[in-house]
Amino acid sequence: MKTHLEISGHEVPIFEDGDFGSWEKDTLEQCLTVVKSSDVFVLLVNKKAGAGQQLLQGNVTPTYLEYKAALAEKKHILTFVTPEIKKNFMYLKDDLERINQEFLETNHRLPDSPFDPFEKWIEKELNDGGFISNFLKIADPFVWAFLFDVYKDRNWLYEFDISESEKNAIKISELLSTSLRSVVDLIANREVLEQLQNQTSYLLNYAEQSLEMLSERNLITRNGKNDWSEFLTQAILFLNRPANIIQAATFNPTIVNTITGCFAASLYAYDQEDSLMCIGIAGDISAQNAFKLTESNVFVVDAYTKNEKLIAYREEKQTLYITEPLGESVLCLHFSLEEKWTEEQVIAYAEEIEHAIINKNEYFLDFIRLLIGGRI
Repeated sequence: MKTHLEISGHEVPIFEDGDFGSWEKDTLEQCLTVVKSSDVFVLLVNKKAGAGQQLLQGNVTPTYLEYKAALAEKKHILTFVTPEIKKNFMYLKDDLERINQEFLETNHRLPDSPFDPFEKWIEKELNDGGFISNFLKIADPFVWAFLFDVYKDRNWLYEFDISESEKNAIKISELLSTSLRSVVDLIANREVLEQLQNQTSYLLNYAEQSLEMLSERNLITRNGKNDWSEFLTQAILFLNRPANIIQAATFNPTIVNTITGCFAASLYAYDQEDSLMCIGIAGDISAQNAFKLTESNVFVVDAYTKNEKLIAYREEKQTLYITEPLGESVLCLHFSLEEKWTEEQVIAYAEEIEHAIINKNEYFLDFIRLLIGGRI
């Protein structure tokens, strides 16, 4: 098939021919490099999960990482499955859907690996030797989880008969017509241009907002005023942009929700009387003027007394609160979510949420900490 497609004018890198290099180090990075250079991703699914007997770290396979990379890069994906595997999968998919839903309801987060919800169920069914085992035993267990992920992503499953490889190679080649390649190339170039444009906008905004905040900080120092509201307004202007919450970022990156931006902020300072006084607010919120350090279930009080950064959440408002002590002050940033989440989901994804906010704004947040932390 590779030979036929190459004769037809297509460049066809495949893992089995060593086109991806060694699969021992930096697996995902190698996968992304090859996928990014491609126009179309062709996935062939048979009975084997992969060349090796063991799954990679994270309960995934090299082929699965290739697929997820293609999905993340928005490549055109063509999935071909042998007729017997497809037939059995279509019988099993309702059970797989039920088990996957039970996993989500129990754990309040997506699985790190597509295999996690099904591994024990498949093992039990195979050991019991019941009716379902007749459908499962024809392929490696991971294959069913992989296909469920592909099917869930709404990728059509084309049939591919290995005994008619040449005929199917012609079929795939027809799908990869010159016109398709031209359209995909244009899409790829457009995405690169948009990425460069976004990076330019980010750097310009960073410089502009940093100067504005520094100016406000200097006014506070010179005039002796204790109102940080305008400073916070400039801060949230920069932070009010989307950030994806990504699960299993190092081996199976999946966007599970999006933080739409920072829409409000408040700043409290210790007043030497066992209280925290509000010295600045920004955005459409009403902040309480003061909190006693003895009050319970108050985000800014908890962050100050514990001297640690906290992530809190109010489900009725669908709002995340990142609260951080900075010297004798406490900064509270308010973020909104694109999709509704429960409190249990926020707890389950606490690390991913913090990474989404910190990773994209690390230098800017350090700048805010420096200006606020050195206010006295």
